[in-house]
Amino acid sequence: MNVRRIITFTFALAVVALIVGLSGCEKIAPMVPDDKTTMPKMIDGEIPIGVALALTGQYAEPYGLPMQRGLELAREEINMLTDANITFVTVDAQSTVEGAKAAVQELVDQGVSAIVGIGISTHLEQAFPIAQENGVVAFSPISSAAGLSALGDHIFRAGLAVDILTPVGLMTTQEKLGYTKVATIYDAADTYSTSSNEEIVKALEAGGVEILAQETFQTGDTDFSTQLTNIMDMEPDAVFVAALSVEIVQIITQAREVGISNPLIVPDLTSAEIQEVGDAAEGTITISGWSVGSDAPGSQAFVQSYQAAYGVEPSPWAAQAYATLHILANAIANAQSTDSTAIRDALAQTMDLPTILGNFSFDPNGEAMYDRVRERIVHVVKDGKLQPLETIAPEMTTDTTPTIPIGLAVSLTGKDAEPYGLPMQRGFELAREELNATGHASLMFVTVDDQSSEEGAIAAVQQLVDQGVPAIVGIAISDYLEDAFPIAQESGVVAFSSVSSAAGLSAIGDYVFRTGLATNILNPAGLQITQAKLGYTKVATIYDAADTYSMSSNEEIAKALEASGVEILTQETFQTGDTDFTEQLTNIMDMAPEALFVSALSEEMTQVIIQAGEIGIPDTVQLIVPDLSAKEIQNAGDAAEGAIAFTGWTSLSNIPGNQDFIQKYQAKYGIEPEPWAAQSYATLYILAGAIANAQSVDSAAIRDALAQTMDFPTILGDFSFDANGEAVYDPTVLMVKDGELQLFE
Repeated sequence: MNVRRIITFTFALAVVALIVGLSGCEKIAPMVPDDKTTMPKMIDGEIPIGVALALTGQYAEPYGLPMQRGLELAREEINMLTDANITFVTVDAQSTVEGAKAAVQELVDQGVSAIVGIGISTHLEQAFPIAQENGVVAFSPISSAAGLSALGDHIFRAGLAVDILTPVGLMTTQEKLGYTKVATIYDAADTYSTSSNEEIVKALEAGGVEILAQETFQTGDTDFSTQLTNIMDMEPDAVFVAALSVEIVQIITQAREVGISNPLIVPDLTSAEIQEVGDAAEGTITISGWSVGSDAPGSQAFVQSYQAAYGVEPSPWAAQAYATLHILANAIANAQSTDSTAIRDALAQTMDLPTILGNFSFDPNGEAMYDRVRERIVHVVKDGKLQPLETIAPEMTTDTTPTIPIGLAVSLTGKDAEPYGLPMQRGFELAREELNATGHASLMFVTVDDQSSEEGAIAAVQQLVDQGVPAIVGIAISDYLEDAFPIAQESGVVAFSSVSSAAGLSAIGDYVFRTGLATNILNPAGLQITQAKLGYTKVATIYDAADTYSMSSNEEIAKALEASGVEILTQETFQTGDTDFTEQLTNIMDMAPEALFVSALSEEMTQVIIQAGEIGIPDTVQLIVPDLSAKEIQNAGDAAEGAIAFTGWTSLSNIPGNQDFIQKYQAKYGIEPEPWAAQSYATLYILAGAIANAQSVDSAAIRDALAQTMDFPTILGDFSFDANGEAVYDPTVLMVKDGELQLFE
């Protein structure tokens, strides 16, 4: 018996109400904890739910990790609000078809009655039949290629399928923009993208819109210039893009680079992609099932809870995953059973359930339907944020201020993204918005991901040089900088690092500048202060002998110690990527130093601190860790207590403008700023000041103006460059107390 068919007639009547927005959803309590919320009585005992998500690989951050956060927040709330004891059995789908199939098979073998996850439609159509054949409920929060829930009666989806979402979205955009001829570009190797394009074409043809071209590419492609140039030459009124996150970012960026100025319409564009694209995303229109500004009951409470829990704004994928677990929990409560068939039947009968997506129902095939769809799904990027299209005037204002392209080369993916690259990007973007708001500047970022590698940094700088930018900002890691910035130097392009601090790298050439205090400036100043206060006479050091910054930091520490007459008992080394430092730390402990200096990048730094505590290095050994930040302190926990850091910036500073910067950063991003964000923010102000003084966007003129920077007011203090382009300002010494950095006094 097909359970879904039982409710087909009733559901058909409900569809009309859902699409035209006639249901009274405002009267229903949101599915988040508050004084008025009621939940069905949950069954007793542990309820294990299988979770299959891309936790590693290319789809982790765009999709898998936000979904995981949304599911976890929902689980905590449901367990707190009810008598439920929902637990997760989590398997990494590894961002591949094979990984997705293996994850679903493993969860089926473990006997779970329901599986949530699998975001990519290409993966779902291969993996979910395994659950179907074994009679296990498989519920995807975000997959949206048309028709995939029809794979079987145990398969459900929370994301609006493209054949439901697209026609409504196109109706709205065509009414607003009045386009009559368009082009499309889509990923012909991806199930979602091909399905999305197919539904776009159907809806356009139904609306009498001429389709000038349907350009294609393959997953993993990085150069779309040929397709986009073909599109531009046809002069469409709008361009529709159907792709996954990585390709979306590149297409939007390259579309603006080749000169396409007409509206881009990109289903499922998120704030993360907008942030990554930067200025090129301005004016882009998107069609999606949920946005952070949604007025659905409970949605804003969810946004606040998510930001409080994770320090970032939720993506649609987090929201849909959050709603998914609430929908599944409601079905389990109604079924009063953890039997897969009972849960399947209860899910199939879900009708007008209040969620943060709106009142939620399933169609007879297990596809999602929300109420008031048309009022919520179409948004436009304005001032870097998604805003409802209906609130934006169709006429785009023009600005006579010349646009100045600035190359931005930062780690947006890979191991250096979160410790360094993403905070840098946030600091740069906040400064750009503020500078442009004055009306005296119109800065635009041309952003390239250095992919957390030397090769990626070299390619990023070369690409930006080839695009003719007058200045490049970014490149955090000294190892990368010493190979990448010579390209800019040789090409006569200003290269300005906001973070790198190995000694002497600005001497690469007269076009190279840095904001971070170099180790030969920072470390001796820090040692002078700490030795005067602590009086240590014998110490040890440990450093990464494969990393340029770490070696430079240790070298400057050793020089300063020897100059002060301090005995260095040992200088232990390790290699980037090492995870076990027991042998080196045990050697150090046996020598009984009075202080231990650690020079490393974020990941290894954190592990050294943790393991120093684990092997029993006593509190009498003072940990001194240049560039220790709040991120590493949080990750290291109690082991970081009492550690001393040398830094060029602190949130405790009352330098003019610093506290204002902190407040604006927290308001925009929902988290406290990192030193790398602050230094990047200051970097763009310094660069903008030089451009203003040069009254030119010529690289040589900007270089000359930067070289003459003297006592320029920044949130780092009065800022100057020395003769080699190195930063000069007063450093600060901090100490971890009660888990927070405080002034060392």
